[in-house]
Amino acid sequence: MYINLKKTLSDIERRLPDGREPTQKELRQAYLAILRLRSQVLAVLRDQEDFERVVGQCDDTFASQMSKGELCGKAVTLTIQEPLPVQKELTLAVEEHWVDMMHTAFRKAAEQGPLPHFQKAMVEILIATPRGSDNTKVWDTSNRAIQIILNNLKGVFFPDDDLEHMAFSVTGRWTEETGYTTIRVSDFNEWRQI
Repeated sequence: MYINLKKTLSDIERRLPDGREPTQKELRQAYLAILRLRSQVLAVLRDQEDFERVVGQCDDTFASQMSKGELCGKAVTLTIQEPLPVQKELTLAVEEHWVDMMHTAFRKAAEQGPLPHFQKAMVEILIATPRGSDNTKVWDTSNRAIQIILNNLKGVFFPDDDLEHMAFSVTGRWTEETGYTTIRVSDFNEWRQI
């Protein structure tokens, strides 16, 4: 597959004119082009990694660089080095990228010992995002693509994501870094309840 990333970059640049402030319409169009660019970059990156794996040249994947997993007693902590995206930004390429990072984190945790499986689990999600010039008005934990996390945890750490087998919490915080998402899975019965 050939994707011309420079064409999309040119489209973004064209929508941000020199010598004047961009209009609301131009900013919205640039934003949509940026989302398209992110999906395109992820698709190109994945294609290159898949090809390099076939020819035996791929040592380290992007997913491996962006994720870690740690066994902490009877709990597991997964860290993804980017904030969980907003649901409306979840394109197929972004979703595949997140699935890759999560499953890579599972493997890293499993290298330390057997992964726990809970009859009922508590999933705690922390999303740290960089503070932008105006993102305090739009940052909302309930708008994040939490289903991508929960759907990929079920079957690995607990039987199903229904109320009998799992509960979860989502919190957010500002960071000066690029952002990250931390997921902690533990036994619901050992979690401090209100």
